[in-house]
Amino acid sequence: MVGAGEPGGGLVGLNQPPAIRFESVSFAYPDGRQVFDGLDLTVPAGASLAIVGANGAGKTTLVKLLARLYEPTSGRILVDGVDVRELDLASWRQQLAVIFQDFVRYELGTTENVGFGCVSRMDDSDALRSAARRAGSLAVIEELPRGWDTVLARGYTGGADLSGGEWQRVALARALFAVDGGAGILALDEPTANLDVRAEAELFEHLLQVVSPGAGEPDRRPVTTLLISHRFSTVRRADRICVLDAGRVVEEGTHDELVRAAGLYARMFSLQASRFDG
Repeated sequence: MVGAGEPGGGLVGLNQPPAIRFESVSFAYPDGRQVFDGLDLTVPAGASLAIVGANGAGKTTLVKLLARLYEPTSGRILVDGVDVRELDLASWRQQLAVIFQDFVRYELGTTENVGFGCVSRMDDSDALRSAARRAGSLAVIEELPRGWDTVLARGYTGGADLSGGEWQRVALARALFAVDGGAGILALDEPTANLDVRAEAELFEHLLQVVSPGAGEPDRRPVTTLLISHRFSTVRRADRICVLDAGRVVEEGTHDELVRAAGLYARMFSLQASRFDG
């Protein structure tokens, strides 16, 4: 899967970001543990949706269902009205730019670590640099012993390792390179845990800008974006936020709407804010 382990590119013929619909989706693990029970959720085409909830609420599972790493126990996932199970699996995964918290770190050159987002464009140095710049990793890459040719592992001649935060920015560059190559869905599942709160908020604000239409880059098409983070300073910048609890969406709206509603989101937001204030 692009950005999460497997090289790939865009889905041929898809020129617009897709709308995603989870329709009465239920999912249980083989041990019987129920994660979702009749989940209904819509992600409008080209919009950004943040997903929050307590640990174990199913945030990562939702992304894995979308990527067909898991299959629903019942219900269906629709992409522009088509069940994803009717799509060619390889082509569907090429349409996804996904980064999980445990993203892949290739013991290969920096070019490959970014370029695997869209293998067919890996020789486009300008596109590689553009993706790295927008992910905040270009300066780090260009300061490596051999620049883009540096193997990202100390066990190799001239190789170098990166810090956790630097690796995360390289992985984000890989996802953006996949988007540039045609992927219409960007899913970010806690990929910046090694960044501090301010750095993560600034990075995601920038990412949401560069994947939104009319964001200073008129030739760049919009992308349907899913964002998972436990930090509310990050998710509040999404177009919409949904709260998962007990296997279902219990609240949905903008940050301001959810705070005014004084429900679960507002309580979680207040609790986290008080920890930082203290």
